[in-house]
Amino acid sequence: MTMNMNELVRGGTVCLSKAGLAIGTTPAELSIAAPNGAGVDYAINGILYHLADDATVAVTAAAVQAVLTKCIYLVCLDSGGTLSTVKGTAQLTADLTAGTAVLAWPTPTADTCCIGAFKVETKVAGTYTAGTTALTPAATLAVTYYDLFAVPTAPLTS
Repeated sequence: MTMNMNELVRGGTVCLSKAGLAIGTTPAELSIAAPNGAGVDYAINGILYHLADDATVAVTAAAVQAVLTKCIYLVCLDSGGTLSTVKGTAQLTADLTAGTAVLAWPTPTADTCCIGAFKVETKVAGTYTAGTTALTPAATLAVTYYDLFAVPTAPLTS
């Protein structure tokens, strides 16, 4: 049995409002612009926290994502409101299209709440390096943003 809440008798780690993830004012960074205009409410181990909207939040550096692949990056917050990202396992786009691979959601780091994710697809002659490469969609890159309550149980198939 898979649970979105932690397995303890008490507590829970979930995002309580849409984060409104998007490209930041600096293209290699993220923006948190909650649709409610008040920021993001989230819980870590049963304790509530709040982060105000932020136009530019740094993405945690990660190894380069190869050309012609897709990869999921989790966006997490700790109790102090510090954002971190967790890179998943990249899969060849052709394998996803053929149905021979799926994109598994990575595991959040300890004592953080996953508020969202973004999926990067690298195209011909394009690579992506988290924290360095601009997230601006172009001929070499496509980015999809997800606002999450918790990390989904089912992988993405495309």
